[in-house]
Amino acid sequence: MTLPAYLLPSPDGVPWLTLLMLSPLAGLLLVGLGSWLRLDERTLRLGATAWTGVPIALAAVVWSRFDPGATAAGQGVVQLVERVPWITAIRVDYFLGVDGLSLPLVLLTVVMAPVAAIASWGVVERPRAHYALLLLLEAAMLGYFLALDFFFFFIFWEFSLVPAYFLIQGWGRDDRRAAALKFFVYTMAGSIGLLLLFQVIYLAMRQAGLPTFNLIDLGRLGRSLPVEGVEGSLREILFAYMERLGVAGALGRYPLLYTSIAFWAIFVAFGIKLAVWPFHTWLPDAYAEAPTAASILLSAVMSKMGAYGMLRIMLPLVPDASQYFAPVLGALALAGIVAGAFGALANIGGDIKRLIAYTSINHMGYVMLAIAAAAAAPGGATIDSRAIAVNGAVMQMVAHGLSTGALFFLAGCLHARTGSWLLADYGGLRVAAPAFAGVMGTALFANLGLPGLAGFVGEFFIFRGAWATMPLFTALALIGLVITALALLLMFQQLFLGPLREGLSRVPDLRPAELGTMLPVLGLLLLLGVYPAPVMNLANATATQLVAIFQNLLT
Repeated sequence: MTLPAYLLPSPDGVPWLTLLMLSPLAGLLLVGLGSWLRLDERTLRLGATAWTGVPIALAAVVWSRFDPGATAAGQGVVQLVERVPWITAIRVDYFLGVDGLSLPLVLLTVVMAPVAAIASWGVVERPRAHYALLLLLEAAMLGYFLALDFFFFFIFWEFSLVPAYFLIQGWGRDDRRAAALKFFVYTMAGSIGLLLLFQVIYLAMRQAGLPTFNLIDLGRLGRSLPVEGVEGSLREILFAYMERLGVAGALGRYPLLYTSIAFWAIFVAFGIKLAVWPFHTWLPDAYAEAPTAASILLSAVMSKMGAYGMLRIMLPLVPDASQYFAPVLGALALAGIVAGAFGALANIGGDIKRLIAYTSINHMGYVMLAIAAAAAAPGGATIDSRAIAVNGAVMQMVAHGLSTGALFFLAGCLHARTGSWLLADYGGLRVAAPAFAGVMGTALFANLGLPGLAGFVGEFFIFRGAWATMPLFTALALIGLVITALALLLMFQQLFLGPLREGLSRVPDLRPAELGTMLPVLGLLLLLGVYPAPVMNLANATATQLVAIFQNLLT
């Protein structure tokens, strides 16, 4: 299949993305083979954890072959593309590729998978099934970030729910069944509108002469960029289809009306996964009741799937509606920032995991603010300020994934030592476990945005970019920044400072395996805090291309 100039195949012809996506499934088969060979559980744990290094190696190869500066006719390109006709009757292609939006999240996924695998070493009930589901979840998340045909994109989006659901229900805490069901129903229900919308888009594109589920071509049409074989923008194509159906006669000849309907179908689906207020209520239950490994992957990676969907689909496909409703998005982001911050503060003395979960709502609110600011009406914005906001969102997702994953891992280690999730049961642990206090303190400071650590970079770029288009919402969001920092500091104080609580004197410090797991994560948080270029360079060209249309867009 001949590729257009904005799609670049692998320079060496090797299907690296397919190998990367399938590598966790190969590990799953090995877990099954180990069961057939009756390998003991210790060998199973070591083997499954070691296998998570294979996707890391393949992702490193993909990164080494990715050129952040590659362009075609002044536009960013999608690289290492693999595109093969799959279902020719409806023009579905097996279409994989990476760009500056997806590659950082692919790297985050493969880095956090071994952390989740090591966190599962304490699982004694059905460990083979547990590790199989972890590997299946990793494969689904990688497929989601790599797929560029909506058919496969949606399959991976929905399928990722299955292993996550069974991990929560099978190995979670006392209220795991209710939390798993709520998580599944929320996300599934939100996806219905997205699925129906793309059926309409496909039919509209068929009327225009090019039936396709190709997300890159649809995004280019949404931004009025040329696509071979199609005339007009996606907005014009959708309106023409509505006219043909007679809908335009009944509802009025307003193209923005129809792109607005499309916008809300997309936003609700991805807003639920991002836990945007008021769609956030599933998150504290799911994160708190899930087993530690599932909490790590849910918070570090799966929540980012919502933001990625907005950047990949919502902004490119319906930029006019995105700009029109940007103030609403900014208000919802602010509500989530403040609600998450005060929710975390309200859990001081309560459940550790629930407190961390509420900080995630707060931090994903910053990502939502950046997306809203990137799309907002020009005001005092420039293309650079919009690109800065998107760069900040990508950096915040990576930094939050690393720091929150580390916090959940360490919270699980505390529970394994004491049997308690309640902050009120702790105090003075710095005396008994000084290394534990230092490592968890570093992860905590990265999470609250201490300068010199990666969380600060993401938040700084978000606030810098959002100030140009949404100064009021950006200023008010500082409330959440302060309250979240207060909640996290109080959590650290409750856990590690003050007199040593009775019964905790023999709590062991971090073990070598736990310290070895955390040091690379903390190293990345420090490296990206003082030198964020590895992530920023990946995202910048794609971010600049994405936001260019919003500077002069008239809705």
